[in-house]
Amino acid sequence: MPKTIKIVIADDHPVVFDGVKLLFSQLSDYEIVGVAISEKEIISVCTQMHPDVLILDLNLGGKNSLDSVPELKSRFEYMKILIFSSYQTPILVKKAIEMGIDGYLLKDATLIDWSDALGAIAEGNIYLSKSIRKNHKDTAFETDSFSQLATLSEQEKRVMNLIVNGMIEKQIAETLHISKHTVHSHKKNILKKLNLHTNADLVRFVYENNLV
Repeated sequence: MPKTIKIVIADDHPVVFDGVKLLFSQLSDYEIVGVAISEKEIISVCTQMHPDVLILDLNLGGKNSLDSVPELKSRFEYMKILIFSSYQTPILVKKAIEMGIDGYLLKDATLIDWSDALGAIAEGNIYLSKSIRKNHKDTAFETDSFSQLATLSEQEKRVMNLIVNGMIEKQIAETLHISKHTVHSHKKNILKKLNLHTNADLVRFVYENNLV
């Protein structure tokens, strides 16, 4: 029997909470176990409920929630943090990634977007909403600007590009018409060549080096 993924929502707008709750009623294997309207409440609720995912509004109680991400990651190492916001300026998104968030979903997200986001972060990817990713050109990695990137094969560059665009291994395999095992091998090689450890590290590498 599949494990139920426990969710805590941190948002001080009741309308937003009700909307998210309605969406989750249409997704199986997910359960909202708590809600918080301040940073203090987040710590209290997460300590009590041990959620797998925290859905975090950027503006909570008039404060920038990103400032609390390092502490939350330190306290709850097992917990994924998915930013849920209407703001999508590149500088803000880049800062969120550098802070260690696992996903960034805009408030116009559809049910499919939610499903994709939760699936991606569960696999260790950083998920970014499509409208955030649209500025990322398919040719972003067709450059030798960085010596590390130059060591990647063309297929590895394609796989890396799709990872950064939020795809999980199964989707990459279908897109490139290769096996999931081959995708996994490419991913291991990419991380080794770039001296990285996780998909999240890869996405941060791309954004920190202005490759999007």
